[in-house]
Amino acid sequence: DTYHLKTAQVYQPEDVTFDTYEDHRMAMAFAPLALVFDQIKIAEPQVVEKSYPDFWKHLQAQAFVID
Repeated sequence: DTYHLKTAQVYQPEDVTFDTYEDHRMAMAFAPLALVFDQIKIAEPQVVEKSYPDFWKHLQAQAFVID
């Protein structure tokens, strides 16, 4: 199946922060929303170390800007 995310006329707050609740899957699931929102923040980004230590490095290799 193919899923489409339609973003026309979507409210985009200046700051979008997602809590991970110490769950690496939350960080990895929400990170791609940076394709839709200008800037997102992932609380406790280090939680990905559990299952995918190079996750943030690999996103940067795909032109994601990570501060």
